[in-house]
Amino acid sequence: MYTGHALLRELPPRARWYIIGVIIVGAVTFGVLVPRATVTPILPLLFFVLLSSLTSAFKVHFPIASGSNMSVSYVVDIASLILRGPHATMIVGAASGWSQSTLNQPKANPNPAYRTLFNMAILVLTVQASGQVYRRLGGTPSTTDIANTIVPLTGMAFTYFFVNTVPIAIAIALSTRQSAWRIWKTELAPSGPSYVLGAAAAAILLAVTESSGIWFAVLLLLAPLYLTYKMYRTGVESEAKQGAILEAANDAILTMDGQLAIREFNPAAEQMFGHRRTDILGRGVEILLPATERAVAIGAMSQYLATGRGPLAGRQLELAAVRADGTEFPVELTVALVGSERNRAMTGFIRDITERRQLEEQLRQSQKLEAIGRLASGVAHDFNNILMSIMGSADLILMDARGNDALSAETSEIKLSVQRGAGLTRQLLAFSRRQATSPRHFDLSEVVGGMETMLRRLIGPEIDFRIVRHASPSVRADSAQIEQVILNLVINARDAMPEGGHLTVTLDEVDLDEWSAAMMGEAPAGRYSRLSVTDTGTGMDEQTRAKLFEPFFTTKPQGKGTGLGLSIVYGIVKQSGGHITVTSEPGQGATFLIYLPVAAAVEASAVS
Repeated sequence: MYTGHALLRELPPRARWYIIGVIIVGAVTFGVLVPRATVTPILPLLFFVLLSSLTSAFKVHFPIASGSNMSVSYVVDIASLILRGPHATMIVGAASGWSQSTLNQPKANPNPAYRTLFNMAILVLTVQASGQVYRRLGGTPSTTDIANTIVPLTGMAFTYFFVNTVPIAIAIALSTRQSAWRIWKTELAPSGPSYVLGAAAAAILLAVTESSGIWFAVLLLLAPLYLTYKMYRTGVESEAKQGAILEAANDAILTMDGQLAIREFNPAAEQMFGHRRTDILGRGVEILLPATERAVAIGAMSQYLATGRGPLAGRQLELAAVRADGTEFPVELTVALVGSERNRAMTGFIRDITERRQLEEQLRQSQKLEAIGRLASGVAHDFNNILMSIMGSADLILMDARGNDALSAETSEIKLSVQRGAGLTRQLLAFSRRQATSPRHFDLSEVVGGMETMLRRLIGPEIDFRIVRHASPSVRADSAQIEQVILNLVINARDAMPEGGHLTVTLDEVDLDEWSAAMMGEAPAGRYSRLSVTDTGTGMDEQTRAKLFEPFFTTKPQGKGTGLGLSIVYGIVKQSGGHITVTSEPGQGATFLIYLPVAAAVEASAVS
């Protein structure tokens, strides 16, 4: 039943079967040896069970001089081993393991059943082994003879320490793919002295009880128990606050040990990187870094961890990270040292800055297009003046060349070339948003519907063409320019599908909130008419999308395009107070989205 628990299935196979094995050994030991236990008198045994369970569940500890804590439940277990022996104390240990994993746990995130059974099995095996060592070394229920109690008591303490900590270190190592020796050495071995002190405290307490009576011993315990309970409550509140911060944080929070192995991985980190916490704990932080930046980032982290200096000291570092699926994305890293000099660790706060980079790139692109537009506008005006001068001279030549057919023909060619040049200047002015327009209110769906027949002839029968109207949005713009926008986008979509495909023009209205509007650059929030043109053509890569609206940029073969079509679209949309975006991937087609303020919104803005 317990092997089917979802969290148990998530563990690596070796960890899963190790835990199951420990549970089975503990259950067999308990089932075989408990019937041999002496449970009478029953009340003292129930007292040990209750006291060990409560102090274990509420993690009541005595602070000791070494800076460590001594578990009160451990002292109770040692006292029970001395007085009642290992068989009966297995009941105390099992109850303590159950309460430690079950009572006083957060309801939203209770411990899984296998963890409870594992803790119970470990404590059953621990008290049985340490109790047997105590008896084999000559230990007795009386501890008043200190000289004869030191050796069995020390042997029991060290046995309890090793049998309790080593299997736990192995379980953690197998579950998180870490070194069992490193976990035991850094996390569990430092608590060794507290086991010896706890055993000594239990022996002294029993000696005092034996010589002075139980009420004196209880009085002796009341003050430190109360103080430790207050300390426990303070610690619980602090841990709860820290846990809430870790759970609610939008940024990824990682804790790394001295070898840069990941020791903590909060839910935001799981979502950001795509790794489960149980899969990544114990693995090196390099798994989150791309190969191209790994050496530099690891060097900076190691330097800061060792000296507190380097590129990470007191600053934010921008670098690339890699998700579980292999995709790279930009992040901002801030670190802080935690722990002691002997057991130093580092906590990293990681923020995904993909959206910020996109906004910065949009701003740069907008500024670049604005600069190009100003240049194009100046060149177009000057060029147009030159063309008008040539046109005037050509008209004069035609007036004087009556009867000279050859001269008239050559002059007419000059005028045609001038007219083509004038058309080019109009395109440049359209891109730079300096062309004269005639804005008026019109129904966008009527304009699109009026072009349907012409568009179907242009794209041909091999392309499935559809117009979808979810709304009849009213806008204020130059309808002739909007027709030019639709025509350019449809022709580009046709050229991207030489072997046929699907082309859809969709009309609807949308409300853009502050965040959605900010993602498009300078667009204010509000209600917009949206015109989308979607094809199933060849698509575009990121480099092509970045230059898509630049004048004279084209992906078509030489002589097949001027590179001004989309730049004109961009200029017309901007001049109409709208915004244009494009989404595309190679082989996945493209979607152009044009947002034009609805006429009511434009009027309200003008009034305000």
